[in-house]
Amino acid sequence: MHDLNGNTSRYAIYFCPSPSAPLYGQGSRWLGRDAATGADLDPDLPDHIQHEEWLRATESPRRYGFHATLKPPFRLAENATYEDLQAALHELAKRHVCFCAPPLRIGTLGRFLALTLSASSEEFCHLATDCVREFDRYRLPATEAELAQRLRDSLSLREREYVLRWGYPYVLDTWKFHMSLTGSMPPEALPPLKQYLRQRFASVCGEALLVDSVCIFHESHPEAPFQLLDRVYLRSS
Repeated sequence: MHDLNGNTSRYAIYFCPSPSAPLYGQGSRWLGRDAATGADLDPDLPDHIQHEEWLRATESPRRYGFHATLKPPFRLAENATYEDLQAALHELAKRHVCFCAPPLRIGTLGRFLALTLSASSEEFCHLATDCVREFDRYRLPATEAELAQRLRDSLSLREREYVLRWGYPYVLDTWKFHMSLTGSMPPEALPPLKQYLRQRFASVCGEALLVDSVCIFHESHPEAPFQLLDRVYLRSS
């Protein structure tokens, strides 16, 4: 059992479909790992996708688990505990009613593929913004080295301001819902894989997305796989 309050830990607040939802099974199998149990899964690849090719494509999202980020990974501030996060998550969940977001689609974001929303969702944006603000009191500020690393990226002025204030560029009005299916890939590899993923995820992309819970994920030490620790359900009405 890892120390949940250790100084090498990181936490994140994610949206992750309920384990009973077909989307959860589809996404976890494609990534090859169940973030709730830690079990490795057979991705059931077609003949035209080589296993090594799939391993490279999914290496990064597999470690983070199938999810959409609401509050990016952070280390605990001094005197903050995992129990504080749990309590805060329960309080946040009381403020939000479960809702249905627009159906998903396979999208290209930069050089990676992800499930994105087919239309914008004010409710999802509100939930993400609340998570960023609510949990920032428990976030240990980024180190100078971490800030320098993030500021080296090609960012807008607003995104740079958010790195300095929130530790991450894509929050609040720059946040965009996505559930990563690949890491960064060569541009020529994206179209054929995108076409395959459209077919693979077609059965879960035709209906509205139920958003009924928020989750705490935990990274016990650097480069460890993120594990789903707690799920709290939003209000039903």
